Amino acid sequence: MIRYLVEFSLERDEARLVEIASIQETYGTFLIEHLDEKTAIISGSWDPLRRCAFVNYVGLIVGEAEDLSAFQEGLPAGKFYIRYRDIDGDKPMSEAAIGDMLKARGRVSFRDPDYVVRVVHHGIFYVTKVVYERDKKQFIERKAPRRPFFSPVSMDPKYARFLVNTAHVRENQLLIDPFCGTGGILIEAALMGIRVIGNDVALSMAAGARTNLKHFHVEDFHIYNMDVSDLPVRDVDGIATDMPYGRNSYASEDLEVLYERSFRKFHEMLKPHGYASFVVSDPDLAELARPFFNIVHDVPVYQHRSLTRHFITAMRKD
Repeated sequence: MIRYLVEFSLERDEARLVEIASIQETYGTFLIEHLDEKTAIISGSWDPLRRCAFVNYVGLIVGEAEDLSAFQEGLPAGKFYIRYRDIDGDKPMSEAAIGDMLKARGRVSFRDPDYVVRVVHHGIFYVTKVVYERDKKQFIERKAPRRPFFSPVSMDPKYARFLVNTAHVRENQLLIDPFCGTGGILIEAALMGIRVIGNDVALSMAAGARTNLKHFHVEDFHIYNMDVSDLPVRDVDGIATDMPYGRNSYASEDLEVLYERSFRKFHEMLKPHGYASFVVSDPDLAELARPFFNIVHDVPVYQHRSLTRHFITAMRKD
């Protein structure tokens, strides 16, 4: 059986665990054999993990060993170089020494490798052939200050992508962000091949979202500028949004009233069994979704001393 080692980035919350489980549910093309805060082991097709916000590496497991000097499996043909990660921090080892153990002499090439060997120590040694490495620069390039239209309250692109992934939407399906702000969630969804609709009651935000989407070469989208209850939208596959909290445009309306009618509208817009993923600052406000949704996950994400935001995954009640 072909198995892969998945290495997560180092966020301190459980978002990375919820994300990979959500993608497994969405695609059903791989099985999760092991899952902890640092790694996962999967079997099947790893390709959907390209869309993960919190996966840094995927490696085809060539072999496993309690003692690397006892490693017996041969490495695939071709030239390579070796990288080592000691997750547990108790097996310091040079990559040159590992190369000797793997009988790599004469095959190492940093200039023109055919592949990269990544050796990971986590309980045991995993010898892997890297099949995927996330381009860490991409999220940096999409951070709010680098967009043409900027708002300081914009969500980090990694967490925007996480929100889309927990909405269980696949390529060519339709996702709506009813409170889209500057469009960060829509950008991440569109770059994953998802069709997107946005809305914001503030004209400046709706216009800014259009500008930002075009900046990232997204052409197939629609942005509304209206109250959420008036949206003429039906049969969307998923919802991902950052719920208003203290925005000037809703200052005249009690948040509980706004949230209750928003969740009612979410239920109306979604297809049966669809998911709404949304962010709230007060978890009590998420309870207002329960007449319309089953709450599946609540991931608290620390922002600063006075603010923790809750990333909620909810499935439509039918």
